[in-house]
This record gives sequence, C-alpha cells and structure tokens, in this order.
Amino acid sequence: MVSIISSVEFMLMLTILLGSAILGSLLARKARLPSVIGFILVGMVIGPHGFKVVTDVQIVNLLADIGVILLVFVVGLELNINRFRRVGGVALIGAVVEIGVAFFLGFMVAVAIGFSSIEALYLAGIVSITSTAIVLKLLKDAGILHTREGEFIIVVSIVEDIFSIILLVILPGIVKSGTADLFSIGLIIGQSLTFFIITLVIGLKAVPRLVEYVSRLDLDEAPLLLAIVMGFSLALLANYLGLSMAIGAFLMGMMIASSPRAGVITEKVVPLRDLFGTVFFISIGMLISVNAILDNLIISLPIVVIAILSKFIGNFIATSIVGYGRDSASTVGIMMMPRGELSFVMAKQGVDLNATREAIMPITTLISLASIFIIPLFAKILPTIVDPSSIIPVRLLNMLEAPARVTRGILQNIQQKDSALRIGRIFSRLLLNIAIIVAMITIILFSDGLISLLYNTFSSLKILPYSIFKVVFMVGVIAYPLLNIFGRAGEMIDTIFESIQRRIARYPVVTRRMDHLHRVVRNIVLSIVVLIITSFVIPSLAFGNMDIILPASMIAVAVFVYLLLDTFIVVNKRIEKSLIDILVKENENT
Repeated sequence: MVSIISSVEFMLMLTILLGSAILGSLLARKARLPSVIGFILVGMVIGPHGFKVVTDVQIVNLLADIGVILLVFVVGLELNINRFRRVGGVALIGAVVEIGVAFFLGFMVAVAIGFSSIEALYLAGIVSITSTAIVLKLLKDAGILHTREGEFIIVVSIVEDIFSIILLVILPGIVKSGTADLFSIGLIIGQSLTFFIITLVIGLKAVPRLVEYVSRLDLDEAPLLLAIVMGFSLALLANYLGLSMAIGAFLMGMMIASSPRAGVITEKVVPLRDLFGTVFFISIGMLISVNAILDNLIISLPIVVIAILSKFIGNFIATSIVGYGRDSASTVGIMMMPRGELSFVMAKQGVDLNATREAIMPITTLISLASIFIIPLFAKILPTIVDPSSIIPVRLLNMLEAPARVTRGILQNIQQKDSALRIGRIFSRLLLNIAIIVAMITIILFSDGLISLLYNTFSSLKILPYSIFKVVFMVGVIAYPLLNIFGRAGEMIDTIFESIQRRIARYPVVTRRMDHLHRVVRNIVLSIVVLIITSFVIPSLAFGNMDIILPASMIAVAVFVYLLLDTFIVVNKRIEKSLIDILVKENENT
C-alpha cells in the first residue's frame, strides 16, 4: 500500500529528485556520458542504498510508472512512417537478423552461467535493444545523421523499439502462466497482434480526424490534453484486456503521429516525458547499490562481453546482407551498440514482477556503461564511413562478410534487379499476412463460446461434427492471408469470389468505396436467412422427413461456408491493405 505523505513532503521529495537530477546530468555531460547514466547514479546516491535522502520508494515508483507510459507513448509519437516506408523492408530484414543474433546469444550465455529461462529471456531482451535516444546523439556528433547509413540505423532502431514493446507485452504473460511453452507464447503473441491490428486499423482512421477537430476549437491546451487522455485510456484498455499498458500507449502515440498536428503535440508532450522519465531513471538507481554492482561484477562480465560483440556482429552481418559495404556495415555495428532507456524499462519490469533477481538492475547498468564507453575504441580500430582506416586485420571482417555474401547470392538468384528492396517488400508482406493469420486464430480461440452458440442454434449445421465445423470455420477465416503467403493465390481467389458476387448482386451499390461494406452486410444477412430457413422453416414443414431436411442442410452448410469465405476475404483484404498503406507502402515521392 502506498504511504500517505503531506503535500509539503511530496514537494520536498520532488525538489530533491529534480535538483539532484540536474547535478547528475551536468556530471554526466562532463564525463561525456548520456544523461540517463547521470540520473541512475543520482538514484544510487540519494536512495535507500545510498545516503537515504529519499526513502519513500513507493511514491517514486508511482511517478516512475507514469514516466514509462510517457516514454513509450513518445516512442510511438516519434515514429516516422514516411522514413519507415522508404527503407522499411530492407531495414526490417536487417533488424530481424541482428536482433535474432543478439537475442539468441544473450539467452544462451545467460542460461549457461546459471540464470533461469525466464531471467534469460529478460537478459536476452535487454541485450537486444539499442537506445534510440543515445544513437541519435551519436549520429549527430559523428555528422552522419542524414547519410544513407544514418537513415538505415534510425529505422532499424525503430524496429527494435517495436520489438521491445512486444517483449514487454509477452514476458509478463509468460511470468503469469509460469511457463514458456510454445502454446502460451503463441497465445500471448496472438492476443497482442489482435489488439495491435484492430486498434491500428480503426484508430488510424479515427484518431487523426479527432485530433484535427479538437485542434480547430481554438483551445491551446486541448490537443495536448486529448493526446494524454487517449494515450492513458488505451494503456488502461490494454491492461484491462490482460496486456501490458506499454502496447496501448505506444499504439496511441503511433496513431497520433499520423496526424498533421503530431509535431505540435510531440513538442508539448516531450517535456512531460522528460520530467517523469527523469524520475523513472532515478528510481532505477534507487534499486541499485554499489555493493550490488561489485557483487555481480564477475557474473556480469560474460553478459557484457556478449552484449557488445553480439550487437556489432549481428549488425555487421545484417547490414552486409542488405547490400551495404564493409565501412558502412562496420559503422552501423558500432553505432547500434549503446543500451539505454528501454533496456532499463525491461529490467525494472522483471524485478517488479519478481520474475528476475534484483541483480539484473546492476547488470543492466554495467551493460549500458560498457556499451557506451567501448564505442570510441571500436571507432578507432575498425573502418567506418568517417575514417576507413582499420587497425584490426581486414581478414577478420572478411569472415563476417562471408554469410552475407552467401545470402546476397541467394537473393540475387531470386530477383536480379533491386533484389534487397524487392525481397524486403515481399518479406514485409509475408510478415503482415502471418500476423493477420495469428490474430484471426486468436480471435477464434477466444470466441469458442460464440461459435458453439452458432452451431447449437442452427440445426442444419449439425450435419458436421462440432470439431470439423470449427476447423472449417477457421479455414474460412484465414484462407485469404494463408493463400497470400504463397504468392498471388489470395488475389486470384478474391477476384473469383468478387466476380461471383457481382453476378449474384445485381442491384447497384451506393459508392464503389462502400462496396466492401455492402458485401459483408449482404453475406451476414443472407447467411442468417439461409440458416433460419433450413434449421426452422423446412424442418417444421417437412415433419421430420430426412429426404428433404438432409439435402437442405447440406445446401445450407455449402452456402454458409461460401459466404464465410467471401466475408473474410473482404475483411482480411481490407486489413492487409490498411496495414500495407500504413507500414510498407512505397513512398511515391521518393
């Protein structure tokens, strides 16, 4: 239970926190370190493990939780969709490769030195996530922010941010279930994807319009207040549905980012993010003691080493695969090393859920410090686009380029011209269709009661056993995205079904734009009418004559399956089109 303190005590505590944060930020700047490190060190000094200046950790944690929500909310707000569209497919391939390398190696090392599987998952996540804020500063300082390599790094870091949000959603579910079996993980991923897709497809249509309407009300504070309210509301909805609040805040930020007023809102939200984010990082430091760092120094060493090497190796290979040269690949590998804010968010989540030992906090701090301090050394001994000279033997880098050359050869055989970009778009579309399939299967699993009600209400459906009926229902729901994975089969099926529908439906639709809605409504109404006639009307007139009832039921099932297929072809096609327009549609202006 949170202790009750007076307003004077609260103001005094806040003054100490923010005043010491200024001092910590100044000292960090003198040492050429990110402010985040200064805040954490301040928390160590003034917290219960230091000089005990601030001891009410519960109130600090309450403020820190708001900081986490605002942190991921701003990550969504700053997501540049146009930049993602330009190099999103290529960057997605690069991100999958480098995250996979870092996550796998981090997990294996953590298990090898004695951490449990859940702790190893958290450590692997911490090792895998680059700090976007620190990376941006490094790119600016090096003068390569607006280069081809700089843009690639930024988009890969955005993908990593999304990956970290997914982990923040999945890991609590694994902790609650107490198991990491594939079904549990798949179910949690399915829930998250379903929430992600439904929210994004609906919200990206409605939220920008709402923001635009409120912005015209001539109330200066209205857009900011609306953004905060919507961000917190979606975070609370996600929490109510059993998901992490982080995914709700991130999605709302992403939806607001598509509004023309996003820049103005971001400028107003960032100071709030900085205020509460500062308290969050101080609260991280309050959980760490100098003794804890010293006690965990030895066990941290292999994790720190693998954190540095896995990021460089993973990014070097990934960047080489998508067509960059040696100097560019080395530059990306070096610049993607620093760990920061989201790694600490993940570490704190593990501690708060009692999923990990508290030692994970000092380990994360050491990983962050080492990954930042090592960058100047790597920049001196490795070739970069700023300084192509190399101290280490070039043959070592040739070894890292070998898997990239093999992969590039495969890509060139598949597509001779612009292979990386084309395969990137194919890969992105493949992932989108897989995501839609997972989301639809999850909805079916959680809708078993409704499917059972439908089956038991209409007797004509009972010519099929329930288990078979459910499989048929599931196949009908996922047929379009499943066929789309295998090339243009889904589009061909859609063309056939649309042609049949236009022959059946002779009446004109209101507009071409609304044709899909009419098609879905028509299918639903026709299905209900057919099922009512074959389940209630015909049996009552046939007086139990199976020679009439059985053929009628078979026709009803055939019509129902056809209309089910057609309905979900329309639904899935609209979802896929919306997501492609949002995420991977090629920018026509570039």
